[in-house]
Amino acid sequence: MKIARALILIPLVVAACAATGATSVSVDPRVEQDVSRGPTRVLVEVRPPVARGQDEILARLAGTDFKLVRRFDPSPLLALEIGPSALAALRAMGDLVVRVVADVAIPPAGESTPRR
Repeated sequence: MKIARALILIPLVVAACAATGATSVSVDPRVEQDVSRGPTRVLVEVRPPVARGQDEILARLAGTDFKLVRRFDPSPLLALEIGPSALAALRAMGDLVVRVVADVAIPPAGESTPRR
């Protein structure tokens, strides 16, 4: 009986640990460089459930140097303009944020540099 109970509890403990934000947030190196120079436009990939995740991210960013540029519904993305304190807060949101990437336009065929 004790072994059966332990086998049931192991997946529950693993799931609980994963839900507490134990995962790390991937941050594009360009974001690091750009934030050090001033406000930077980024795309934040949100973990499901998306709408609730977006709400929670925006609530946790309150008091930091961020501005909401666009909320994509139902896409798991937020477009933000951030500074150093907002980037630090996003890094700590592994339970909500998958990654933070630079928000740059992809150049049309034939052009070599992205437009900002």
